[in-house]
Amino acid sequence: MGQRPGSDTRRRAGRTPRAGLAVGAACVALLGLALLFPPKRALAQASAGDILRLDAFDRTYPANETPPGWAARKFSPLVGSGERYVFQFVHAGAQEHYVRLQSGRDNSYLLGYEKGLPLAEWPVLEWEWKIVTLPKNGDVRVKERDDQAGAVCIVLDPGIATFDSSLCYLFENDGPKDTPITSTKKDNARHLILRTAKSGDPLGQWLRERRNVLQDYKRVFGHDPQKPAYFGMMIDSNDTESSAEAFYRNLVLRKS
Repeated sequence: MGQRPGSDTRRRAGRTPRAGLAVGAACVALLGLALLFPPKRALAQASAGDILRLDAFDRTYPANETPPGWAARKFSPLVGSGERYVFQFVHAGAQEHYVRLQSGRDNSYLLGYEKGLPLAEWPVLEWEWKIVTLPKNGDVRVKERDDQAGAVCIVLDPGIATFDSSLCYLFENDGPKDTPITSTKKDNARHLILRTAKSGDPLGQWLRERRNVLQDYKRVFGHDPQKPAYFGMMIDSNDTESSAEAFYRNLVLRKS
């Protein structure tokens, strides 16, 4: 399992949040991505012309450790690792190359890619996700139940205490698909639900997504993005005091 996630390093998830931060909501996780500064070191990426792989890690990392180019931030609990808190970057061959995230009743955290990229240059995002467990009664539309197992987020211009805007693609228990939803916490955070268990989207199976993030951003905000965009995956189950688990692979940005 590696070191305890409470260790205070940039490549562990145990960076202690600032006192007073509310925890457990999607917008707060996005604020946390705003606190992950791009380091001055080589990023784990593989670019081949019009394709940029975000998950180009070349080995399996111990649980709760990130490869170069990635950082993790835990929001809940404030002290200790919490219940069933684990993520892992796994590389065991071409068919076994994925990222696993699991959370328990008191967990909220995200994994963020540390390099900002212009959406005008890299507008298309592709990924596969396999949602194993959804947070019980989680619902992004309800402030007190704002938990997600599957959330792929784009955050523009993160700073120390805020961010320009954000757009998250969600796998939810229920909700209107592909309909812009404004966060219950932040007016500049928007969501698009891509999959729901209620509509019959399967749990425990790999599902492929392709989104033109540039077009989606224009649609939900009504204007072009003006700032660099950062990529992140979050998992959150502390509001519902339940648990969640998700897997991701083939995280790719494309120019067209």
